[in-house]
Amino acid sequence: MEGKVILVTGGGSGIGRAICLELAKQKCKVGVADINVKGALDTIDLMKEVNSDVDTVAIKCDISNIVEVEKMMVTLIDKFQRIDGAVNNAGYLGTPSKIGEADISNFDKVIDINLKGTFYCMIEEIKQMEKQTREEKDDFCIVNISSVASMLGVQYFAPYACIKSGINAFTKTGALEYGERGIRINSVAPGTIMTPMLGQLLPTEDHMKMSANKSAMKRHGKPSEIADAVTFLLSPKATFITGHTMVVDGGFTLF
Repeated sequence: MEGKVILVTGGGSGIGRAICLELAKQKCKVGVADINVKGALDTIDLMKEVNSDVDTVAIKCDISNIVEVEKMMVTLIDKFQRIDGAVNNAGYLGTPSKIGEADISNFDKVIDINLKGTFYCMIEEIKQMEKQTREEKDDFCIVNISSVASMLGVQYFAPYACIKSGINAFTKTGALEYGERGIRINSVAPGTIMTPMLGQLLPTEDHMKMSANKSAMKRHGKPSEIADAVTFLLSPKATFITGHTMVVDGGFTLF
């Protein structure tokens, strides 16, 4: 992994931050993209604590805006001259409601950020990977962050569950279209992970305990555990894996 150039969206907090920290440990070059540039800069400070020599750049980007996504890629290439991998992690949970009481503006926002945003990022990542001079040792990889919500009903968050299913479909279709071009595309579907987003989904201590008890391991996951799975898929140890959705949920979907 040393020297690989990896772009991480939503790198300013939560799972995205954990992924950036793990990539810093692996001596990758990392583009930390986030709509909250302060969060991205804070992530970079933490990356320097685990690897003082890490080569990185903070990029402000609203992934729901295709023009900003295009600029994000320009900034990354200006800095590193290439891209080897990408983690499309940026997302938005939305506000809770039953389907019959849905706020359409909330639905549109969830779609724009999560589904369109991931698609826009994939477009620019794949275009750049295809432009690059290809050598036999090259292994380009995209990892989309999905969710176990794509496999289960998630009460009050139907739009979020819907778009995560769409991300799995993007992953499989992209893998079919670009496998021969040396671009692997996979997704990781986290279960309940201790991030600020989980606090939105499970607002009370009782909700937290009930959720943890629904998994085989009787606990919530750590962001670093998702980062380990993502790093594996980006690494040379996963060169024959594509079109796969890796569930990392402590056995949550076994019930």
